[in-house]
Amino acid sequence: MKEDDAGVIVVGGGHAGIEAAHAAARLGVETLLVTGDPEKICTLPCNPSIGGSAKGQIVREIDALGGAMGMLADACSLHARFLNESKGPAVRALRAQMDKPSYNRAAIALLRGQPGLTIVQGMVEELIVDASGVRGVRRADGRCHRAGRVVLATGTFLGGKTFRGDVIAAEGRFGEAPAIGLSAALRALGFPTRRLKTGTPPRIARDSVDRSAMRTQLPSAKRLRFSYRSSLDFPGEQLPCYVTETNERTHRLVRENLHRSPLYGLDLIRGIGPRYCPSIEDKVIKFAHNPSHQIFIEPEGWEEPTLYVGGFSTSLPSDVQLEMLHTLPGLELCSMLRAGYAVEYDMVPPTELDETLQTRRIAGLYHCGQLNGTSGYEEAAAQGIVAGINAARAAQGKSAIRIARSEGYIGVMIDDLVGKGVDEPYRMLSSRAEHRLLLRHDNADLRLTPLGRQMGLVDDAMWDGFERRRTALSQALSFAHKERMTKQLRRPEIVFADVASRFEPQLDDETGERVAIEVKLSGYAERERETIERARRLESVEIPEAFDYAGIAALSREAREKLSAQRPRTLGSAGRIPGVTPSDVAILSVWLHRAAREHEMP
Repeated sequence: MKEDDAGVIVVGGGHAGIEAAHAAARLGVETLLVTGDPEKICTLPCNPSIGGSAKGQIVREIDALGGAMGMLADACSLHARFLNESKGPAVRALRAQMDKPSYNRAAIALLRGQPGLTIVQGMVEELIVDASGVRGVRRADGRCHRAGRVVLATGTFLGGKTFRGDVIAAEGRFGEAPAIGLSAALRALGFPTRRLKTGTPPRIARDSVDRSAMRTQLPSAKRLRFSYRSSLDFPGEQLPCYVTETNERTHRLVRENLHRSPLYGLDLIRGIGPRYCPSIEDKVIKFAHNPSHQIFIEPEGWEEPTLYVGGFSTSLPSDVQLEMLHTLPGLELCSMLRAGYAVEYDMVPPTELDETLQTRRIAGLYHCGQLNGTSGYEEAAAQGIVAGINAARAAQGKSAIRIARSEGYIGVMIDDLVGKGVDEPYRMLSSRAEHRLLLRHDNADLRLTPLGRQMGLVDDAMWDGFERRRTALSQALSFAHKERMTKQLRRPEIVFADVASRFEPQLDDETGERVAIEVKLSGYAERERETIERARRLESVEIPEAFDYAGIAALSREAREKLSAQRPRTLGSAGRIPGVTPSDVAILSVWLHRAAREHEMP
C-alpha cells in the first residue's frame, strides 16, 4: 500500500486506535495508522492494569468480537484475580496487572504483523473534507494521506496540557507533544469542543518500600484469562500487590498546600475530572469525613524498577507529593522516580455521533476513545473496535453494526454516549447496565462471538473452540435438567463442586461453573428477556432522519429541543434522552404511526 492512500486512516496509537486499525485491516481494507511515536503504541501511560468492575466484561466482549485487548493482556499478566466474587456472577469481573513493557511490545508486534496495515509516524493537524465527506488528513509536516474513512482516536493529545503545581507543559502525556492544530480544525468544521481532565499518580522505586508494613494482596493461584485463545499457562511469575492507607498527616499536607494546587488554589485547570477516579486532593476535600483512603501499590512489570501508587492521583508540586508519600505506612523511605500530574485536553461531545460512532456532520469521520469524553483503556478499546469495523464496512459498501444495550456493555456505553452525552469523563459501571444479569463475564462469548464471526473477525480456530464450548454447555444443561439437579443447583449455598461427580461426561471446572450460573439465574434471566423483548419493540420503531419534532405541539418544549438536536434513530433511543419523558415517547409513538399510515395511503 502507498502511504499516501488507504481505505481507512486511523489517527492515534492508543487502545482505541490499535483496535480500530487492527479490525479494519483484518476485514480486508488497506489501513493506515498515523501516530506520534510508533514505539510508544499502547504504553499504558496510567494504571498498569486491564479489566476490573464492568471493564472486565468489556474486555471479554472485545475478545468475543475478535479484538486484541484480551489476548494482549493475557500474554503480559503478572497478577490476575476476580473482583466482586461475593456479590454474584452478574458483577464478577476479572482484573489483571500488566507488565507494561511487554504490553507495549506485544501491541507493536501485533500491528506490524498484520497484512494490510501500515504504521506512519506523524501528527495529524487537519482533516481534508469536501461536500461529500472526509477525504483524508494532513500532517504537521504538510504531508497528506487520502482515504474516504478516517477514525480519530487521539486520546488526551488534543490541546493537551500537563500540570504539576505551577509547572505547566504542552503535553498530551508526560514527555510527548500535543496535537494543537487538529482541535482548531475540528472547531472550524463546526464541532464544539470542551475541556476535560484526568491524572496519574507518582511512581516510586520498587526497592524503596517496606512491604511488611502493608497488607498483601495475592493473585489467583489458578490461571485466569480474558481470552479463550490464550494459553492456560502463566506467562511469567505472578507478583503480589500491596495495600496501604492515607492518614491525618497525609490529609493535613494536602490542606496546607491547596494554595499550590493547579486544581484549587492556583485555579489553572478548567477541565472537569472523573468523578469515579478522583485525585487525592478531591478525596481529602470532598470526602473530608473519611479519616483514610486506601492506596494500592502495584508493580508495573517483572523487571521494571517502578511501583504504581493507585488511588493517589495528584497535580500538587513534586516536593509536596514526596512529602505526602512519606506519610503512608510502608512508604516512609520511598524514592519517587516520577511525580504525578494532571492532564487537560479537548474532547468533542459524543452527541455529535450516531450509534456507529460516525459523526453526523461529516460522512466517513469516526470518533472513539477519550475524544468522546470517556476514560479508561477498556472503554477506549471497545469504541475503537466498533469504529474500525464500521469504517471498514462503510469502505466496502456494507451495512454498519450496532450493538444493543441488551447485547453488551459496549452497547450500553455507546448508547449512553450518543444519547445522553457527557459532562465529565465517562466510566463504565455495572449499574449503568439495566440488563447486567444477562451481560456477564462468563457469557460474553455466547452473546457476541456469532457477531464477530459474521463480521469476519472470528477465524476458524476461534469459531471451532466457541462451538465446542457452546455445545458442551448446552449438553450439560440438558443433563442437569434430565437428572433433576436444577432444583439443587438453584440453592444459593450449592456450588458446582457439590454435584460435579454426578455429571456424565465429567465437566471441566469452567464449564461446570457456567452451568451452575445459568441454572441459578434462569428465573431472573427469563424475566429480563421479557423486559428486553418489550424494549425491542420500541427499538424497532425507526424515526425518519428529517422528522419534524417542532411541529408536535403536544411534546414538551424540552423534548422538542433535545429530539431535534440529537435526532435519535429509534423510538427506544428517543426515550433514553434525558428530559424526554415516557409521555413524550407515547405522544411521539402516536405521531410516528400516524405518519406511517399516511405514507402507506395511495
